[in-house]
Amino acid sequence: MMTNTRHPQHDAMRILMRRGCACILAGTMVCGIGACSGGVSDVASGPAVSAVAPYRAAAGGELHVYTWAGYMPDSVIKAFEKDTGISLTVDTFDSNEALEAKLQSTGGEGYDIVMPSDYMVEQLIHEKLLMKFGVSTLPNAKNIKTEFRNPYYDKKMEYSAPYIVSYTGIVYDAKAIPASDAPTSWNDFFHPKASWGKTQLLGDQIEVVNAALRAVGADQCATDPQDYQDAANLLERYKSKLGVMSSEGVADRLASGEQKVGMAWSYDAYQAMASNPDLKFVFPSDGANKFVDNVAISRGAKNVAQAKTFINWMLDPANKTTVEQNAGAGSVLKGGDELLPAAMRKFNVVVPSAEEEKHAILEKRCSNKLNDNYTMMFEDFRN
Repeated sequence: MMTNTRHPQHDAMRILMRRGCACILAGTMVCGIGACSGGVSDVASGPAVSAVAPYRAAAGGELHVYTWAGYMPDSVIKAFEKDTGISLTVDTFDSNEALEAKLQSTGGEGYDIVMPSDYMVEQLIHEKLLMKFGVSTLPNAKNIKTEFRNPYYDKKMEYSAPYIVSYTGIVYDAKAIPASDAPTSWNDFFHPKASWGKTQLLGDQIEVVNAALRAVGADQCATDPQDYQDAANLLERYKSKLGVMSSEGVADRLASGEQKVGMAWSYDAYQAMASNPDLKFVFPSDGANKFVDNVAISRGAKNVAQAKTFINWMLDPANKTTVEQNAGAGSVLKGGDELLPAAMRKFNVVVPSAEEEKHAILEKRCSNKLNDNYTMMFEDFRN
């Protein structure tokens, strides 16, 4: 696990694991259906469960939350308990797949609130492991920013509400690198300038393959085998320019100048930029990965009224601003960014410009077959 001085619990391995296993396969680029995450499971836990009804706030009771480390700061837990009288118990997981396995093994019982990422929301809906509750029935649903209201994984927000948003882009040292050499795209990144020295790459197959696909003019979950071949050829040519490929220590290497250019998740970029003001974060013009973690109700929830009260409470930006500060992220709620400290808002990794946001592409769930393409390509590259 990397050391993260901004938040010791919320480290890069958490995102490495959120995206799924790195199965090691052999054979051709296009493999058969495998066991990697992100594809459609045949598991179902019985008929769909619905709790759609007019909202009534709970007063008292208990609530069991299963979430990522760092997403429920102690101060937020105490404030929620004080405001609602609901006793909160929080457990953490380190991957979407751990969350999925837990819900599969219990039929969704044991927890009321769960926090799956974008593609995993779709997966859990397919497996009937989430409870339909209808975000629009909650009074504070009006606070959700427009761009988060129609996600591909839950188009009507029947099962989930957005919680945290993050991005994947490029960090570079503007003091060491001439403006004419500054990267603006993944195509630039995989054709490094001499002034960059050796570069840094995340040790994450989805991020690496997505970036390479976009650099050759394709996109995530590409269906044309030639796109994967072109991307694989690009990575092979780039390999000699690679200094470090790891999801650990990203912020420290960039902040110290050990690497002048690197692929980074936005919260690592925020930490590095806060330490070194010469660093800049780029939303690549050919596509910055955007991923959203969500709050949902497990199908086996015993405290449904309390769960709805929790979600509605979290949809008030004044209640949730400490969560964003803890995660180094901008708000998914209207007015939420304005509540963040001014020093934090100045970073584009926290509050992107409208133009930068245009380059952000929401991460989606690929089929098992396409996930196998990702795995084969990544394993060939790193071996």
